[in-house]
Amino acid sequence: MLSTTTRLLPLPVLLLSALTASAENLNAHQHGQAELQLAMDGQSVELMALSPAHNLLGFEHEPRTEAEREAVESALAWLTDTPLINTVSGSCSIQTSEVHYAYAGDEGDDAHQEDHGHYEEYGDHEHEHHDGGEATHTDIEVFQTLNCPDLAPDSQLVTPLREQFPAIEDLDIEWAGPEGQGALRLEPGIAEFSLEP
Repeated sequence: MLSTTTRLLPLPVLLLSALTASAENLNAHQHGQAELQLAMDGQSVELMALSPAHNLLGFEHEPRTEAEREAVESALAWLTDTPLINTVSGSCSIQTSEVHYAYAGDEGDDAHQEDHGHYEEYGDHEHEHHDGGEATHTDIEVFQTLNCPDLAPDSQLVTPLREQFPAIEDLDIEWAGPEGQGALRLEPGIAEFSLEP
């Protein structure tokens, strides 16, 4: 039985929490792969995207050169300001957006962008390689709340992720909403999809 507090939570929050919990067991840091989780309720979409930084930046270490710092700033700004899914008509707009980017060696400095949201930099993903040398496995997470006036249960949706970041080969999408839930994998070259349970 649900508690009173749980009943008061919006459906997208509950659905996204369930998707996130189920995906935590499946998450493996693999270059070329990214995940997109969607929770929909009417015209509202809560989404979470997860990708190795290598797919989005071309590297996973702390930015060392000016070009790498610019690549990070550009990617994080794009991820903050661009709806990661949209209707074919382009009706989705960002209500809130937050990007988390972690790399080793950072002392937890936060950088905030005031437009739709912010991004944070933090370092907690160091791992040892088998050869004894240190390597960094860094992920980038994006959380967005979208308003999509043209969203319907049978809508065709599109994601601009692969166009912006061609290193994403496979994009796994999980979704849940009042009409059901499901999952699919977008193969290379495909940007449009529909959510059919």
